[in-house]
Amino acid sequence: MTYGDLTRKDLQYMQMCYSAATIFSTCGKKKYAAILVDEYGHIVGFGYNGGPSGSIHCEDGGCPRFQDMSPSGSSYDNCIAIHAEANAFLHSDYSSQPKKLYVNGPPCLGCAKLIANSTITDVYYVTDNEYQNWDSIEMFLNTAKVRTHRVK
Repeated sequence: MTYGDLTRKDLQYMQMCYSAATIFSTCGKKKYAAILVDEYGHIVGFGYNGGPSGSIHCEDGGCPRFQDMSPSGSSYDNCIAIHAEANAFLHSDYSSQPKKLYVNGPPCLGCAKLIANSTITDVYYVTDNEYQNWDSIEMFLNTAKVRTHRVK
């Protein structure tokens, strides 16, 4: 995990995540967006969290997890949303071998497994003090040779 050494471009991608999450996310709890970037700094994938196509949006009552007010970072078994990281992979030009993932929150274990099984070498995220189990998820990513970078 690193805290410093972020480039201007790293911070710009993170700002894009925040802006895009506000505009596109339909989650009623936390609004996330993710950007996949290749080795040349080109954006090759983008995603945000929200319910599957054709479903009632989470923020409009379609998500049991939102209605139950489950804690952040806890079990996602009752979450209907496709997470930002997963959507970024689904809607990417994966043939260009993305190397970096930017997301305005910490990945859950399910997304961490997708990341670990991809060509991603670095994850840039913003910490969330309400998020549970991040330490073990981060250790899982680091063990899979994925570097994590906390962005303040």
